[in-house]
Amino acid sequence: MIATLRHEFGMQIRRPALWIVYGLAFVLLVISFRQGYLIPDIGRVPRSVTTDLLAVVGTVNVLMPMAYGCLLADRLVRDGRLGVSEVLDAAPASRTGRLLGKYLGACAATAVPIALVYFGRVAVYAVTEGGPGALPLSVLVFAATALPGLLFVGALALAGPLLVPLPLFRVLFVGYWFWGSLIPADMMPTLSHTVLSPGAHYAEFGLLYTAPSDPYVLPYGPWPDAVLNVLRPVASPGAAFLWMGVMAVLTVAVLLLVRLHTSRTA
Repeated sequence: MIATLRHEFGMQIRRPALWIVYGLAFVLLVISFRQGYLIPDIGRVPRSVTTDLLAVVGTVNVLMPMAYGCLLADRLVRDGRLGVSEVLDAAPASRTGRLLGKYLGACAATAVPIALVYFGRVAVYAVTEGGPGALPLSVLVFAATALPGLLFVGALALAGPLLVPLPLFRVLFVGYWFWGSLIPADMMPTLSHTVLSPGAHYAEFGLLYTAPSDPYVLPYGPWPDAVLNVLRPVASPGAAFLWMGVMAVLTVAVLLLVRLHTSRTA
């Protein structure tokens, strides 16, 4: 597993397409969401280091996971296209270990640009406004709000091309991200803002947000007249941990299905 992890990380981090796609996504992010990323204090009453960090990570988590999922989508089917699956099966390593190594290595490498965009902005913020305390707090914010969704999206991106052609999966994945994470819940039936959505903000409003009386922020939970409100509990510490647990369970379930699929097709 460790050898596969190191190999997959090295291949993915040196991939030119990784940096080109993320570069374009970053330019689009700055142009479209300048207020949230470059000026996170606008609209935040009262201001605090935590709310500023949440504004930054929330902005980064709008577009970057789409690039993340699309770039991961070819990592598992690549071995079959190159004709090296049989060679790998003959190596003294279990398929489960190779799958976990591929998943962890590819996901870690693909998440590096996201971390650079987020922690780079945090470093500037710590120097100019937030103080050194913003740096350790930013790690907690990222781990609680962005990491659970990225882990699930990574597993989903590896599994999807096993069922549908790779180009089609990428198109479907972008649509899924908009539908399941960004579309307002009262616009159409959607998983957006539910505990099943990788882009949900339960950790932000249930655990970390420090100004619940902020008039600019609506309560996070059920939407009036929206479908699937049973999956939208009011934000609380319990709801936040429920969302994290659901993301972990879905991640493990998808990886188990991938492992079963590889066994059946061997």
